[in-house]
Amino acid sequence: MTIVYFILTLGILVFIHEFGHFIAAKKQGIGVEKFSLGFGPEIFGFTRGETRYLLSALPFGGYVKLMGEDPEASKDSGIPKEKNYSARPIRQRFLVVLAGPLMNLLLAAVLMPLVFLIGRMEPKFFDEKPVVIGVRAGSPGEALGLQKGDQIAEFDGKAVPTWRDFGEMVALSGGKTVSLKILRGSEVLQKEAKVEESEETHAGTLGIEPGYFLGNDPIIDEVSAGKPADKAGLKAGDVIVAVDQQPVQTWTEMTDKVEAAKGKALAVTYRRGNDQQTVTVTPAYDEAEKKWLMGIRKDPSRHTEDFTLKRYGLVEAVKKGTSENLKLGGLTLSVLKRLFSFQLSYKALGGPIRIAQASAMAAKAGLSDFVYFLAFLSIQLGVLNLLPIPVLDGGHFLFFGAEAVLRRPPSAKMRGIAEQAFFFLLISFMVLVTLNDLNSIEAVRNLMGKIRSIF
Repeated sequence: MTIVYFILTLGILVFIHEFGHFIAAKKQGIGVEKFSLGFGPEIFGFTRGETRYLLSALPFGGYVKLMGEDPEASKDSGIPKEKNYSARPIRQRFLVVLAGPLMNLLLAAVLMPLVFLIGRMEPKFFDEKPVVIGVRAGSPGEALGLQKGDQIAEFDGKAVPTWRDFGEMVALSGGKTVSLKILRGSEVLQKEAKVEESEETHAGTLGIEPGYFLGNDPIIDEVSAGKPADKAGLKAGDVIVAVDQQPVQTWTEMTDKVEAAKGKALAVTYRRGNDQQTVTVTPAYDEAEKKWLMGIRKDPSRHTEDFTLKRYGLVEAVKKGTSENLKLGGLTLSVLKRLFSFQLSYKALGGPIRIAQASAMAAKAGLSDFVYFLAFLSIQLGVLNLLPIPVLDGGHFLFFGAEAVLRRPPSAKMRGIAEQAFFFLLISFMVLVTLNDLNSIEAVRNLMGKIRSIF
């Protein structure tokens, strides 16, 4: 089913993107030779007017073929000037190209409010005042000296009425130094903190968010077969009480101690029913996660006592959806900025395999989560295609700019060199990301290790 969800996800996103190009061309009278759902050999098709509408064999989105896309080939092709894409003014061609990414952004604008109309499982603390209930060890919050009971009144000069507001503000501030106004009893404290960026989500965190502490009991939900915890005899349902004689109260505290040990054998004390025992567990380093792990997992979907299903009316759902899209768009731009400034490794990115896995997980979680994931990917596709890189839609804008300055289109040779060079770079990058994806799959990782050992 993972492949099915991947095809469905990618198909919807690419089809909507190409439909944007199609409808913009049609509206301006530009000829469209083909509009295909899918790629490859034609399975079924019909011709209406000048356009051949196709259902193709490979269900990975679709494509649009415009009349006169190639300026050189269109000169003597006999295509009427009013139908010839290359003969149209720059402004009209610009609109045709822009329509693809805009359709992806429009899709997200429609889908995200739908998420809030359907309803989402949200933490109950979202609408509560941001009063600290715990501080994660080693976090920026601990470095600031924040205490249980402190209330966050302002974040960088902006009022913070709820934890939801705090979460949205801090998520977009990863790596930044921010000012905080803290209420501690009758005291008002002004502090500055550098927001930590999560390695997993790339969102900001101060280590005081309630999500670190609610539903964060050190109870094992799953034990991976053959991993250190399984070999030591730990089972689902066991409660971790201490690590190396140091008591642990939360799952996060336990994982922090495992990571800090850097592979050293640990004495893990656990409770099973009324019985308490201690076993020795030697964590193993996971290349995909870049962490030391015992091979145990906590499944948040099994712990819903701190969550509530929240549905919103149409007006509020549109407001919430718009706000969520802006936040996700900001995160996408932040990741791109860090990637191009070499502050972020390509290994932090997910390629087709991770998208397929995430699609299946979102679909399994329910319609709301799948629609949310679809909207998020649509934002990313829209933003990425606007980048001024040849072979992406944004690359056409570069050529349009050159044409406006030179008063003629760039030569086919120059366009070809630029597109081929960037196509090579893009494909190379995609291969690297895909190989990184494969490395996150244990069976493939083991196989690659065996292959490397031969050489």
